[in-house]
Amino acid sequence: MQYNPLELEKKWQQTWDETQAFEPSNDFSKAKKYILSMFPYPSGRIHMGHVRNYTIGDAIARHHRKNGFNVLHPIGWDSFGMPAENAAIKHGVHPKKWTYENIDYMRKELASLGLSFSKKREFAASDVLYTKHEQRIFIEMFNKGLVYQKSATLNWCNTCQTVLANEQVEEGCCWRCDNPVEQRLLPGYYLKITQYAQELLDDCEKLKAGWPNQVLTMQENWIGRSEGLEFSFNLSDEAKAKLAHQFESYKVFTTRPDTIYGVSYSALAPEHAIVNYLIEHKLLSDEKIAQIKAMQRVGARERAQAPKEGVSLEIEVIHPLTGEKVPVWVANFVLIEYGGGAVMAVPAHDERDFEFATKYNLPIIQSIESNTPFDGTCATTEYGTLINSAEFSGLASKEAQKAIIAHFEAQKMGTKVINYKLRDWGISRQRYWGAPIPMIHCPKCGLVPEKFENLPVSLPDDVEIKGEGNPLDKHPTWKYTTCPCCGADAIRETDTMDTFFQSSWYFLRYTTDPSLWNDVPFDKESANYWMNVDQYIGGIEHAILHLLYARFFYQSAS
Repeated sequence: MQYNPLELEKKWQQTWDETQAFEPSNDFSKAKKYILSMFPYPSGRIHMGHVRNYTIGDAIARHHRKNGFNVLHPIGWDSFGMPAENAAIKHGVHPKKWTYENIDYMRKELASLGLSFSKKREFAASDVLYTKHEQRIFIEMFNKGLVYQKSATLNWCNTCQTVLANEQVEEGCCWRCDNPVEQRLLPGYYLKITQYAQELLDDCEKLKAGWPNQVLTMQENWIGRSEGLEFSFNLSDEAKAKLAHQFESYKVFTTRPDTIYGVSYSALAPEHAIVNYLIEHKLLSDEKIAQIKAMQRVGARERAQAPKEGVSLEIEVIHPLTGEKVPVWVANFVLIEYGGGAVMAVPAHDERDFEFATKYNLPIIQSIESNTPFDGTCATTEYGTLINSAEFSGLASKEAQKAIIAHFEAQKMGTKVINYKLRDWGISRQRYWGAPIPMIHCPKCGLVPEKFENLPVSLPDDVEIKGEGNPLDKHPTWKYTTCPCCGADAIRETDTMDTFFQSSWYFLRYTTDPSLWNDVPFDKESANYWMNVDQYIGGIEHAILHLLYARFFYQSAS
């Protein structure tokens, strides 16, 4: 018997459609399996990476159906984002048209493979109905105190008039126009994921039975819990005078207080307030100012991989224990987002500090004696016994850490603190093709959310996208509205949401029968039945942001 795929596959695909063979049952008394493949971006054509992932999920789903399980095996489209705008610029086609034509084409390609996805539960993140519920989730987060505005230093392309992600900065230049990127202080909306840092870390333990160790390790490192000492470096009298007494001190954080007697310099981030003051008031040479500004233009990720560079700020601080003066430098490896943007540098016992000190001929003071002898050619970073450390000499590192922290706290010079590398999630994007942030700027009431009954705040179709600034901000009518609180003339927020916001809850949407989609983001009874996901098929690149943000959404809703 000869196999004719065109005839046989078409026959069975038609049968599956007519019998709705792949639609999950709403009978919650049955044993269930939720098989979830990654949320695909509608790039235009499927490729072998899609085929590999979706056939894995399909095989698992079919296996469980065969064994009598109620199976949810959905598909949808992560359809907002920059590629659609880039296509609009390049080809002169509207992002919406480009996106939905791609979805139609890719849907047919996937169907031709005979994959057993639920067709009734398919949706796109750019669908107006999805945006409506997403905006409601945002407003509920705002009302719960989990959304706030602040200004932060971001990558800014002055040519394209937009903020760039670190990944969009290539050797200090914009990936699109190849012009230099500058660091600019800009306002934006942030989600307080840091409020759940410890819970997210603790819950990694609960996931060990089902999640790959590599994924959990990446999340634990990204959250980055550390305990240590926070204290202030007081500026010398000369430094205070130079800075017109606008600054008296600055805080630093260290996980190695046992090495504090080895401090030979302190380093500030290029964006630190003291550094900016020195630049603004021209208290440094033109050459040094140019060097610092060049550092400021480089994104955090590129700095981490770049050779260590610095500039002496020609000021000093006072060592809190020895009373000696310590020189202050600006260094490209210090990040403004972590520990206040300032560090105590111990080159004898920190490789980064050693590299910097060696390059600029700064003192290197040994304060720990360990199994690896310190010979001045490299840092010795392991724990050991304190030397050259006054009354703490002779103590083991761990014991000395407790004693030094206790001394700082007793003298009210510092305190033991817990820090996290995790930073609050900035979701503002200055672009068109995204979910509008449902906030309104009122001259009387300030920043207020839109009323639920006015949702969704939909995108206007009549826009021209040139890649220069945010089309929503330039639209002649869209942003002009009235305040939902007092009725005064007001301005809509023109920023749109980071696409990770959409992909942080889509899996819950799938759990709900489409007959309920208009009324709720997801049905709790349905979610309680289908969750947790029994098998997720996705790349390791989802380990940190997507999967961590999804866990944050779960935590914040509880």
